[in-house]
Amino acid sequence: MSEEPRMRITEPRGDTTPEWEVFLREDRSEPLRHVGSVSAPSAEVAREQAANLFGQSAHTLWLCQDDDVARFTEREFGESGGEDR
Repeated sequence: MSEEPRMRITEPRGDTTPEWEVFLREDRSEPLRHVGSVSAPSAEVAREQAANLFGQSAHTLWLCQDDDVARFTEREFGESGGEDR
């Protein structure tokens, strides 16, 4: 990310189903990395969805409800922005 000021995103994503951010490590020696998100009513359902989508070979799978994640961006909503989302 550049040195430009970042705006904190506080608007909800629109859907009322809880959103879960998914982090995994494929091998014990690797750091956790963010791989995506899933919408699910509970952590158990989110884990099942995340494992099916991202973690078939994961050593470790972490889920964090998106309400507990501070999201920042350098772009205004609706602004096109290259490869980083």
